[in-house]
Amino acid sequence: MAAETILIITAALLAWTYILYPVCVISAAGLRKRAGKGPSAALTTASLPAVTVVMSVYNEKEVVETKIRSMLDSDYPPELLDFIIGSDGSTDGTNSIIGTLAVTNSRIQFINIAERRGKSAMLNDLVSKATGEILVLTDANVMFTPNTVRRLAEGFADPRTGLCDATARPLSHGNSGITRQENIYSRFETALKRAEGELWGTMPGPYGGCYAVRRKIFPVLSDNTLVDDLYVGLSVLKQEYWSVNIPEAVVYEDTQPDMMAQFRRRVRIAAGSFQNLFRFGPFPFRRCSAGFAFFYHKIMRWLTPLLLLLFFMTTVILSGRSDFYFCLTAVQLIFIILSALDLVLDRQGKMIRFQRFITQFLLMNAALAAGFVKALRGIETGIWEPTKRVKNE
Repeated sequence: MAAETILIITAALLAWTYILYPVCVISAAGLRKRAGKGPSAALTTASLPAVTVVMSVYNEKEVVETKIRSMLDSDYPPELLDFIIGSDGSTDGTNSIIGTLAVTNSRIQFINIAERRGKSAMLNDLVSKATGEILVLTDANVMFTPNTVRRLAEGFADPRTGLCDATARPLSHGNSGITRQENIYSRFETALKRAEGELWGTMPGPYGGCYAVRRKIFPVLSDNTLVDDLYVGLSVLKQEYWSVNIPEAVVYEDTQPDMMAQFRRRVRIAAGSFQNLFRFGPFPFRRCSAGFAFFYHKIMRWLTPLLLLLFFMTTVILSGRSDFYFCLTAVQLIFIILSALDLVLDRQGKMIRFQRFITQFLLMNAALAAGFVKALRGIETGIWEPTKRVKNE
């Protein structure tokens, strides 16, 4: 009886986390928007704030020139927009590219640090030199559209708004590796975050590739911080500002198709997520809506590996009691074996198409488990290797 109870509870929690909670929140946000109760404030050109775009880079020669040119092509008033770019010990020619562009454009301030210290330490230095009322933090592989900065800035028309994040779209729509699965999951995450922002102003974690925040509430980052965007997002909510997604602030990002590269990236993100959980605790907010969104969107996702393990173990225990539980155990084992085979085939450039979504889900949760162990052991440095970039033509 105890095993069956555990099975029912874990199944219910998994269904709530990945199906019922997203459906309820997205549906409620849609109804609210149709009722005309969504955010409607906008800044006029005369009231646009000064914006500083901040970017920390490390060995980004493949993409950095395209990225900077996309920022310079912004339709935001030039007198209200400047750029601070810091190179964190780059050794691949990135510094030469940025330096050349900085010489020809006075709005670019280039800071070259010879010794690598990590992104968080670099961001602290760059933000301390920023003068804009609004900071736009971005990564080198995330390409702006002409109105990205304007749309993000307009999101601060309401003084209660502390953070706005952009909407990422993939540069590639291919089906190689894990590209399709990552793109679909990214759209799902964006839709859920947008709905949480529209309902309560409590989007619990911004898209790290491009988001904007009021400079006066930007926190000082510890040098060993692995996921700076989540730390900033939680800090904004803790200060009781709103955090929202801006659908019109579109940016483009390349999706790394390699499954193992994505796994390593997710391990780092998971470790940083648990690091932030340990720092903030599970209930860090005074607003109930912020705590609700953080717990059910983030913490429950982070607990999924444990829930999956409990579900599998209880079906194994119950498999001798009935054909139903035996079949349920067998189906899980088949999916696990097929995912292992899918990983082997991926090394040969092949895939089991119907299985790749399950493989991605299992890999994502394996990365969460590995990240949890890494966080428990202690994170001493914020230095990490960026995902290999694809050169933008």
